Amino acid sequence: MPKIKAFDGYLVKNKYAEQIVAPEYDTVPAEQRRAFADANPDNFINTMRLREDFNPATPPSPEELLEFNRQNLERLLRQDFFSRIENPSIFIYQLIHGKNEQTGVVCEIAADEYQHGHIRKHENTRRDREDLLAKYQKVVGVASCPISLAYPENPEIDEFIKQHVKQPPILDFTTGDDVHQRVWCIEDALTQHKLSELFEQVENTYLTDGHHRAASGWRYAEMMRETSGNNGDEPYNQLLVALFSDHELNLLPFHRCVRDLGNRTKQELLNALEDRFEVSVPDDQENFEPGQHGEFGMFLDSTWYRLLMRPDTVDRDDPVGLLDVSILQDHILGPLLDIHDFRGDPRLDYVSGVEGKKGLEQKVRDGWAVSFACYATSMEQLMRVADAHALMPPKSTYFDPKTRSGVFVRLK
Repeated sequence: MPKIKAFDGYLVKNKYAEQIVAPEYDTVPAEQRRAFADANPDNFINTMRLREDFNPATPPSPEELLEFNRQNLERLLRQDFFSRIENPSIFIYQLIHGKNEQTGVVCEIAADEYQHGHIRKHENTRRDREDLLAKYQKVVGVASCPISLAYPENPEIDEFIKQHVKQPPILDFTTGDDVHQRVWCIEDALTQHKLSELFEQVENTYLTDGHHRAASGWRYAEMMRETSGNNGDEPYNQLLVALFSDHELNLLPFHRCVRDLGNRTKQELLNALEDRFEVSVPDDQENFEPGQHGEFGMFLDSTWYRLLMRPDTVDRDDPVGLLDVSILQDHILGPLLDIHDFRGDPRLDYVSGVEGKKGLEQKVRDGWAVSFACYATSMEQLMRVADAHALMPPKSTYFDPKTRSGVFVRLK
């Protein structure tokens, strides 16, 4: 059960929010991030640059990069872009993108929640990225993008949030990528306590976005405990999180595309697919997309094919094997196209649900042999995998919209 806590630090000022708050950056190619950061020196993205965001001929050293980010953070905080959070507060944070709206609670929870398994994960993390982010927290000294956690729907928490957002927000702005964001502040200690009591009803939370930030937050806490002690209340012992009800979160699929068909011809691939799938050509090529679990779209030679998994293809008791991305990997990409390295095979690429069908068609026009459209993983599937302490394949979920950096700045 998460023990939520208020926090202090800085909050972006409404009149500067559009220019300060960072766009979604972790799915954007390095050259685009570099161009955006260079063109927008006051955007918060300049406090969290990566080596690949710089000229590849003269990248900064890891130490120079951290110092670059630290100095940019100090510069932004010295200027008039942020207000100090004078009294520890909890915030209601709403994000709206198109038809998708989600409203959550931004607060601190103990890093020990991650270590003890009460924050449940569904993806693996890489040690090198954990190291990088832990060093970032030590040198730059800030958490600015809340880790996104889902909790099972709770009508009492829903009602609390519903009543609170009837008040005028303290922040109300739209970023350049058309994500409308609003923030309400809960400063009153009694109201904070009431909300904290409601969250004590929640047994576990589920990571939806920020696996590496959560893992590195725990690593950073361990690192600091060795040198600075541990009474549990220190800032380094806390994670900055945004808690969202599972019924509000919007999951989009991650699609796959393959550079070539290996040693197969088009007809050989179609013949092999029929052993495990019902294969057909939809009449409505313009609007076809997968409409249920176990159904895939395949764009091959300028034609969409519908692939429907045969009932005896998978083990119904295997929460990972039942995922559409696992079915695609285990029954098409691996055995038929000889792709076994999800992360490193240059013949495999991913297209987010935001890019969708048009993005898959464009990949084939750009020279890729075949694209596969997946049906989105559900929150129920995610929770089932996490509760089984199992892990999904890479690029199994895509949440939209995502929490952003630069709204809240919490010093570590």
